[in-house]
Amino acid sequence: MILQERSFTILEPRRNINYGRDELPSARDGQIRDLLFEVVDGEAFDQAAVFVPRAGDRVLTAFAERAASIAVRHQDARELRAGILAVAIAQTITDDPRDPLPAMALLYRAAVMIGHDPDAEFRAANELTDGRAGGLLAFLRRSPEDRSIEAMGFEEGNDKQGFRFLNNW
Repeated sequence: MILQERSFTILEPRRNINYGRDELPSARDGQIRDLLFEVVDGEAFDQAAVFVPRAGDRVLTAFAERAASIAVRHQDARELRAGILAVAIAQTITDDPRDPLPAMALLYRAAVMIGHDPDAEFRAANELTDGRAGGLLAFLRRSPEDRSIEAMGFEEGNDKQGFRFLNNW
């Protein structure tokens, strides 16, 4: 599948002001999730990394954090997998590969909460990308304390609509 560069304009930061604080789920969540599901192999992963607009890694990271909460709220592995793919792309293109780590912690915890093996989910995303998402595997090698949501400044909580990971910093 050949990705369309124009589809990635939805990741422009100026089009996503306050996106991270929007109610869950939002129309933007669905648009980003659908775009990510077009990434079906390593070649598409590379294309996506090129097509993401400047600073779009921040939008992908925000999506990943939101996807973790949506996955738990709806017990939905598809949301979890979209979030993992988003954070893998974000980590590949960011200036600081530490920035997506909190989202990885949320996705890891979300996998546990919905009854999936987080190690298997992260490895499956790396395999989907033909080994291009090595940052996911590096995250799995962190100590349990260093990959906890608490270490990343988050806690489990609720908003008006239900479960949501909350930033406590």
